[in-house]
Amino acid sequence: MEHFADHCAMCHANDGSGDTLLGKNMYPKPPDMRETVTQRKTDGELYYTIQNGVRLSGMPAFGEEHGTGDQDTWKLVLFIRHLPKLMPEEQKEMGRLNPKTAEEREEEKEEEDFLRGDNPPGKDSKAQHSHCQGEKR
Repeated sequence: MEHFADHCAMCHANDGSGDTLLGKNMYPKPPDMRETVTQRKTDGELYYTIQNGVRLSGMPAFGEEHGTGDQDTWKLVLFIRHLPKLMPEEQKEMGRLNPKTAEEREEEKEEEDFLRGDNPPGKDSKAQHSHCQGEKR
């Protein structure tokens, strides 16, 4: 699930539908991995596609040179088999595992710091409390 969310969901979506901004604008479009036509492929066919890509499409080869080893590829095949039964909780977890921009990572860090009680550094933090400085207590 983690590998799919990080490497495949950008085009195939977390649920395998292919319904992503990138996927919708590809030609040919990524297949819906949950549909019968994909699920009827043999494990070997799915493995071959992941390792070697699909010529003249947006599907690259994710073989050894891209860090997808033999075991990882077989795990992806098993996960593709699971996509039609994907639970909402799993899909939510995958959203957490999707690649993030530097800006999104910084925002998450600030939220975590705030929830821990840390005062996140920033130019606005002092300004937010300036109204208290002139008051008598």
